[in-house]
Amino acid sequence: MLRKKSLIFSLLIAVIWLGGCTPKKVQTVKIEAEANQIIDVLNENGIRAKKEEKGEGERKSFEVVISGDDDVMSAAIQIMEDHCLGRPEPPEPEGSSIVTSMEVEKAREQRRMKINIESQLRKLPGVTCVDVNFVPPQDKSLAINPYPSTATALVTYKTPTFPVTKEEIASMVAGSVPALDAKNVTVVLTYKPLRQLPDFKTTYNITRIALVSGIGFVTILAFVLIVFLLQKKRRRQPAEVENFRETDPGDTALLNENYDFDDDDEDEKLP
Repeated sequence: MLRKKSLIFSLLIAVIWLGGCTPKKVQTVKIEAEANQIIDVLNENGIRAKKEEKGEGERKSFEVVISGDDDVMSAAIQIMEDHCLGRPEPPEPEGSSIVTSMEVEKAREQRRMKINIESQLRKLPGVTCVDVNFVPPQDKSLAINPYPSTATALVTYKTPTFPVTKEEIASMVAGSVPALDAKNVTVVLTYKPLRQLPDFKTTYNITRIALVSGIGFVTILAFVLIVFLLQKKRRRQPAEVENFRETDPGDTALLNENYDFDDDDEDEKLP
């Protein structure tokens, strides 16, 4: 019994310890492409991340979660800041329910386009932070001389030199926005080295090793506990059968005694 309690207690301690290694949320976004962008950048910098879908319909969102201690969390936040990721959602337009719904959908579509353009620019060598904003052309029915579509692209790179020209970036942006001329795209290039990250990889690897070891320990412990319980059950079954056999003859004799007593009683009653 003491051994059984010790095994159960150890199993509970291991489960509680593993429960402390729960994933931590670093960002919540509305658009899945933005969550994928954050995950890609974190993975490139040695932090494993994944997304979890929350809610439905208008309340649907995507949470980016990581596993690790506070050092890993601080490193993830710093990486996101240096790469201009996880910016707050723009405010929703005000108005009637129909107008608001149309404007919200239009704003979300423009944000998706913005994220796709930034994802393309981030693939350029040395690029860390990208911020693209564009203005759609004015409706011709509202003005005699409507203004054309314009855009700005702020690109920050970490390498001392940058192999891509402003004209090439303007062409990439213009090619992703309808009715946008590359001449109307303003590009600003800025050199900014990344900040030194805290030494989280050593702790992160130790945590992963400890987690894998803990899972293995719990698995072995559970297997030993199951084998122990099965063996104990098998030992108990022969003992129960033996006890039944020991008590059975007495019961049979008692029944026979009663039966004989009844026969004698009936013989005495006969004339």
